[in-house]
Order: sequence, then C-alpha cells, then structure tokens
Amino acid sequence: MFQLCSVISLTALLVLSSGCGRERWSDNALQYNAYNRSKIHLSPMVTLVEKEFTLCSWVNKMLPGEDNFWIFYGTHSYPVFHMSDDLKSVGVFNSSVKLTREPEIQMNEWFHTCVSWNGASGTTQLYLNGELIGTGKTAKNAQVPDSSELFLNWCPYANGVFFGGELFKLQFYKKVLTADQISSLHRQGICSDVDQLYTNLMTLPWEYFILHEKYRFNVQLVRVKCGSDHSAWNLLYRQGFLGESISGKMVDEMKSRWELLKEFEGHEIDESLIEHLIHHHDF
Repeated sequence: MFQLCSVISLTALLVLSSGCGRERWSDNALQYNAYNRSKIHLSPMVTLVEKEFTLCSWVNKMLPGEDNFWIFYGTHSYPVFHMSDDLKSVGVFNSSVKLTREPEIQMNEWFHTCVSWNGASGTTQLYLNGELIGTGKTAKNAQVPDSSELFLNWCPYANGVFFGGELFKLQFYKKVLTADQISSLHRQGICSDVDQLYTNLMTLPWEYFILHEKYRFNVQLVRVKCGSDHSAWNLLYRQGFLGESISGKMVDEMKSRWELLKEFEGHEIDESLIEHLIHHHDF
C-alpha cells in the first residue's frame, strides 16, 4: 500500500501535530493593528469592479465599537464600496445597504460575509454566514472613478478609527455569486478549499493579499487553526483512505465538508492523485 506521508516529505510539506497532513502559507490570517491604514497596490491590469462583482471574506471583529471599517474602495469623495466589521454600515456606489435583519456579530469569533453588485439591475446583496441580510439599489451601470484606491483596515469617513481585527480568505469575483455558492463558501467552513471551485471567477485571490501584506509593519500573519480532521485536503492523508476509490457514497457523506471531492469521484487515492493536487490545487 502506498504511504502518502512519504509524498509529503518529498514535496517539503509539513506534518501536522495531529497526524499526517500539511500546512500551507495561505492558511494564515491577516491581523491588523488599531492605528494604521493599509493601501493595496493594484496592477493596472486588475479590474475589481466592472459590470458586476462579489467580495467575500472571513472576518474576526476584535475591537469594540461601530464603524470599524475593514475594507474601503473608491476615492475620498466617492466610495465605490465600504464595509464595517459589524456589517451595520455597508455601502456600494455611494448607496447604503438596507438591513432586513440585525446582524449579530460576536467579538473574537470568525464570521463569513459577502457583498455582491449587479450593474445591469443596480442590485446589491449582503450576506452573513451564508444568509441574505440586506439589499440595496444603486444607479444602473454605475462607473468606478479612475482614481479609486483599495484600503484594508481603514475608511476615510471614519476619522481615526481602524478595524484592528483579522481577515481570512478575502477574495474578489468578477461575477455575482449565487446564493447557493455563497452558502457553500460558509457551510463548508473556514478551513475548506471549496473556494477553489470558483478560481476562474476570481479577480483577486486570497494569496494576493497574503503576499502583499506579509511585510507590512502593521500586519501580522496568524495561523488559522485547521486540524487535519477539518482541513479538506488532509482528509486524503488519513490511513483509512489509502488505496480506496472515491465513490458516490463517500462524496455524499463528505459533502458537508468537501464538495471538491466530486471532481475526483471514481479515482483511486494514489500517488498520481496527490501529484495532481500538489500541482493544481495549491496543495
């Protein structure tokens, strides 16, 4: 029987303390201090907002108070979008999102949020932990000012107030994700790789922000606790899976944690599968 642990050592992957598995540099969260803004330098080739978009992230509110904005995009005179860490102040194209229910955000607890905008209809939707909690309306086909800039941990309209919390898997998509897709991103859990299903829709992936922010003095990289029994790829490293074939029954039983498994249904868990994961799935 092929020992998958040997593949890890050959590819310089780390062994988790809880068993045979791996750690990835992208499994770090960005933790911000409470007194400094962080400007994200965007390539001229990157268009964050055009005809539609979705922004999603895991967020950890660590400072009390309101209007602690974790993200802002726009100019000082015209906000394209901004979001506070209590989700009570969210705006897109200078129009506020109206909440349909009060968001319950706990201090020092991760939550998942997405905001989407459809330019053709001017519709904005706000999600908390996979559920729609607010909607908004903007002018149709609104345009982004040429001088727009992207900031984390800060908003120009909150004078001297900073986010000072943690972000994880912050990603931009060039399409409006469906309610089912957004629900899946939350339901699969913070350690899931289900977001890899939508890489063809991403304009800015999480890895971009990790690389951009890791050398800033106001940002720390903090390991997100993803044990091998919760991390999607690590499930394949458990001895009980070695040599087995991925069946429909296995897919159904593990769907709540790993929908990506569908891609490999019928494939034996062997060296070729691991090599595929290493080269094509940030393994």
